[in-house]
Amino acid sequence: MTPNRKSNRVMEIETIQKNSASVSREILRKTHKMKKGAFFIFILFIAIISCKGQEGKYIYLNAEQLKPLGIELSEEGLFYQNCNPKWEEDEKYPYYMFYSIDEQHYVNSGIADKCPLNDHLYSKEDSIFMNKKMTDNDFYPLFVGSEGKYTFLSEKHDKELLPIAIRMSETKIPNRTDTVIFWFKVTESLKKVLPKSIVIENYLGLPDLKTE
Repeated sequence: MTPNRKSNRVMEIETIQKNSASVSREILRKTHKMKKGAFFIFILFIAIISCKGQEGKYIYLNAEQLKPLGIELSEEGLFYQNCNPKWEEDEKYPYYMFYSIDEQHYVNSGIADKCPLNDHLYSKEDSIFMNKKMTDNDFYPLFVGSEGKYTFLSEKHDKELLPIAIRMSETKIPNRTDTVIFWFKVTESLKKVLPKSIVIENYLGLPDLKTE
């Protein structure tokens, strides 16, 4: 091999080495980019799963979706009163009510052995309902709160219920950013008024019934 050919050969080897180094750097850069992308997707997946884990237990309904259930959610607060026409079949009381209008109380609730047919049957504390609509559904909440801390029942209940979640941030009550959970008795009437996209069987259950 002549000196010129040797020199050319050395240049070819150096060029190949430089190209190889360049290709290696490019592969490393793409690999690093792919890893970052995969890591981001993994984090996003975990975040989505986490959110589903928190909210997947309850059915979250807005003000319009709550109306067919007899629940009024407005800037003033949260209101519900129902007189069950079939109460003698399986319940002790026909009248169920709850409301939340301030930041001090999670919810005010009550039951009665007769339905208020006129203003005189409302107590002073519950007079807020005098101008509110009363429904006559055969479904109603039996427990209130994520852990069923409040109940309308005086005895044990073991039938699965449907947890309806209401975001109090939709009202204009100061400092109310919490979520109120109501555990509804399931009837065919309730199934008909819920959004059709909801698969009821995915949410049925009972509160933990923990108390403070």
